[in-house]
This record gives sequence, structure tokens and C-alpha cells, in this order.
Amino acid sequence: MANIRDLKKDINFLMEEVIETCFLHYHLKGNDKKEKEKIDQIIDEIILKRNELIQKVNNPDVKEGKQPGKKYYTDIISDMVKKAEESFEKLNVSEK
Repeated sequence: MANIRDLKKDINFLMEEVIETCFLHYHLKGNDKKEKEKIDQIIDEIILKRNELIQKVNNPDVKEGKQPGKKYYTDIISDMVKKAEESFEKLNVSEK
């Protein structure tokens, strides 16, 4: 990991990609209100997760004056990727 600024950019980029894909599916569904509600829920979850991840990056759990280590930020990255994969899977399931 290069620095915290790059990590925040990566979080924003990946979450924006998921949201853009949701909007694409949203417009392709036409008048299917049930599917659109599922997509809206996915978008809400992504926005909440993005805010949570940025909060973790900005305010790490500092214990006894020690700065968080590489594992802390690696866990944030894996959490980000996991949520993005889950969201894409939900979109693909709703597509069928």
C-alpha cells in the first residue's frame, strides 16, 4: 500500500464502479419495480459500506499510542473487495 490517500481513492473508485453497474441494471430493467427495489437496496448498502471504510481509514483504532499496522489496512482492502463481489453477485442473481 502506497499511502492512505491512494487507499481512499481505491475505495471510492471500486464503490463507484459498483454503483454505476447498478444504475446500468436499473435502466435495463424497465418497469420491473421489484427488481429496481433490489437494486436500490444494493446501492444503499454500497454507500453505507463506502462511508464505513472511509471512516475506518480516517480514524484508525489507535491503542496505547501505536499506529495501525499493515494488517489493519489489508483488512480494510479485503473488506472492500468482499463487499464489491457480494454486490456484483446480487446483481447477477437479480438479472436471471
